[in-house]
Amino acid sequence: MAIPTSLRSILALTAEQATAVLWAAVAIAESDRAAVGQRTAELLDTASHGLEVALEPWMKTRSLPGNLGEVFPSAKERRHLVDALILVVCIEGEVQPRRQRALVELAAALGVRSHWVTLIDAFAHRRLLTIKRAVGTRSPDVRRLFSRVWREEGLLGMLRALWFVMGFYRDRQLAARFHALERLAPGTFGRAIFDHCDTRHIPFPGDKGGMPERMMHHDLMHVLNGFDTDAAGECEIAGFYAGFTDGDSFTFIMTVLATFQLGLEVSPAVVKPDRGAFRPARVLRAYLRGRQLTIDVMGPWDYWELMPLSLAEAQARLGLPPGQG
Repeated sequence: MAIPTSLRSILALTAEQATAVLWAAVAIAESDRAAVGQRTAELLDTASHGLEVALEPWMKTRSLPGNLGEVFPSAKERRHLVDALILVVCIEGEVQPRRQRALVELAAALGVRSHWVTLIDAFAHRRLLTIKRAVGTRSPDVRRLFSRVWREEGLLGMLRALWFVMGFYRDRQLAARFHALERLAPGTFGRAIFDHCDTRHIPFPGDKGGMPERMMHHDLMHVLNGFDTDAAGECEIAGFYAGFTDGDSFTFIMTVLATFQLGLEVSPAVVKPDRGAFRPARVLRAYLRGRQLTIDVMGPWDYWELMPLSLAEAQARLGLPPGQG
């Protein structure tokens, strides 16, 4: 079976639905009544390519059809549409008030109640605690991490997690296993992992300041996909995770929008916020790549068996195409 390689095919959108999505994005952008900025233009161009729909001049002048709710008959489809349009509101590096109002009005017209649309106001007024609480309680990786710890280790595991948060947890045997990756041949996945962490001064699990091993999948995916650890690369990894994660996967996008597009300090202290780092085309490519992943990397899986393999072989084992994302 062929693997879908466009946003339209992956979301199984009809031609009418794909046109409506792009039209809605243009309508939100044009609600500013000002010249469309470069970042907005890049976003609309990326959407046009992903949806396989041409940007037409009439989209700027005609009002959205009154039957938009009929084009997206399910409540879930309408909510996904509204949530996706948050990108248009925030893409210029700040919340655009007129775009925000237009999106709120569209959501009301479609009968959509979205916690993410509500959160835009917190973005605009930099209510950091509100944003942290919203993304923290809905984050699929955080929720699954603690669920796994409790299921696999019980109370002792939760105490270890607390010990880690306080910066006290060490596991010399585990750390030594990661440090031993330096002895693997260049070109292997394991050696790439070692070099990735060593050159960036990222502590290994078990080392002082190292992340819990169950969170190591984040850096493994950076390496397997060729995403850098700068702000733009973190936006890509968010797109990748949004592509394969069940649950409220849009949390990943909202987190990087806040942190790396709006410059809000809502991620862990070790993450330095930035502005304007969200590159739509790169994030879309990462999302499509994430849709091809065949292993749940946030669940229990044996990534150690991939360490001696070449990077291309490791990618193939996970269903990822060769090369970098």
